[in-house]
Amino acid sequence: MVYEMLKNDILNRRFEPKDKLSETTLAKLYNVSRTPVREALHKLEKEGLVVKLSDGYHVSFLTKEQILKIFEVRAVLEALAAQKAAENRDPEMLKRLREAAEGFRKADRSNPLTLAQANSNFHDIIADMSGNEYLRDILKDLRNKLAIVRVDLFASSSRVDQEIEEHWKIYEAIEKGDPKEAYDAALRHQNNLIEFIKSKRMVGGILV
Repeated sequence: MVYEMLKNDILNRRFEPKDKLSETTLAKLYNVSRTPVREALHKLEKEGLVVKLSDGYHVSFLTKEQILKIFEVRAVLEALAAQKAAENRDPEMLKRLREAAEGFRKADRSNPLTLAQANSNFHDIIADMSGNEYLRDILKDLRNKLAIVRVDLFASSSRVDQEIEEHWKIYEAIEKGDPKEAYDAALRHQNNLIEFIKSKRMVGGILV
């Protein structure tokens, strides 16, 4: 499927932020007609991975300031989702959350995209556990906006170790049914990410 192939190529940095995405070139690359390419680009535009400019489609790009602003909003909402998840404390969802935390811990550290996907799975489950579909949808939209840089966040092994530890603290607070502890753990997790991003430089739309 062209959509999946193009999405993976963008997330794996085959195409970098600001790169122009020509329908003709992509059709040749994936050995398809321009129609499925056009459909894929339109879908990826909705997800925030590509942007349509006056000269056509390009891979999306964010400034460091924009990334930090999105994380400032996300931090409070992720904390709220964790708080609500602890209040609801659904046994079946708790099992899924534990599996997601384990999945992130066991993910291939040499593959930042795999780590990013495992991380998203963990946070998606918490959003589902909140029982608030509006909160879930807003968080999904924010994560889509950050998709273009999320791979960069997992290129550091020290940050991955910290993520594993912080995920477990969030899980344990939710498992105990402690809303305040869950809120605090999730907020601390997001604030640590913000500090990590502040320590990085943006080079060609990539956090390094």
